[in-house]
Amino acid sequence: MENKQQRPIFLGFSSQKGGVGKSTLAEIVSSILYYEQGINLFVVDCDLSQDSFYKLREREKSVIQGSEELSKSMQAFFQHLGKKAYRIYKSSPKEAVKTAQSKIDAISNEKYQLVVFDFPGHAGTTELMELSLQMDYILSPLEADIQSLVSCMAYAKTITDIGVSMSDSRIKDIILFWNKVDRRVRNVIIDEYTKLIQGHELTLLPGYVYATHRFSHELSTYGLRGVFRSTYQPPAKGLRTGTGLDELVSEIIQRLKLKTKTENGND
Repeated sequence: MENKQQRPIFLGFSSQKGGVGKSTLAEIVSSILYYEQGINLFVVDCDLSQDSFYKLREREKSVIQGSEELSKSMQAFFQHLGKKAYRIYKSSPKEAVKTAQSKIDAISNEKYQLVVFDFPGHAGTTELMELSLQMDYILSPLEADIQSLVSCMAYAKTITDIGVSMSDSRIKDIILFWNKVDRRVRNVIIDEYTKLIQGHELTLLPGYVYATHRFSHELSTYGLRGVFRSTYQPPAKGLRTGTGLDELVSEIIQRLKLKTKTENGND
């Protein structure tokens, strides 16, 4: 199915098991796409049990407001950027798409390319299955845990099968990728499940996102130079070296056919 680009692409971050890094990746990837690649987007946080995305923004606001130095630095950053921080809205899974559409209609002059949805930690209910089918794409991180992998593959297969069979389904693809990979050891589970996933003709990205403590580095502890997980700026390129993040972002841009600021005629 072709993406007509007349409406924003809906991208869901979903996983079948808590702790695989779904929300953290959604936060970091959104910031790289928006602040660095110039892709206009907003976020719908529909993980009401955690509110991870929304709460991170609130924590950062508090830290910035409490520091004159940080306030001045952030003001300079956004003046140079020429636009404000991307918006984050809270919603229930049932109302998530309606929330997104109301924001698109209300702020039509923004010309959004992308809406990022941070899904709840478990997507097994009918309500969440319906939300999944209303996405254009779903990104689903995999961790080398058999119980988690069995659940995730069943979810991916169901979404793929239903999406193909339903004429009114919006879903184009569910994209799997390996996350939190320990580069120091060869993981037999990853090797075997990679073959299994490919055998089921599910989309699995090449390469890995590697495990590193840097993913948890927030503004309050590490400041502007060391921050990795932020809704106000992307992690510095030097900090991303060797994490697999840049490769992941490149795959997202290519597969979703997103137009970066260079392609839009900006430097």
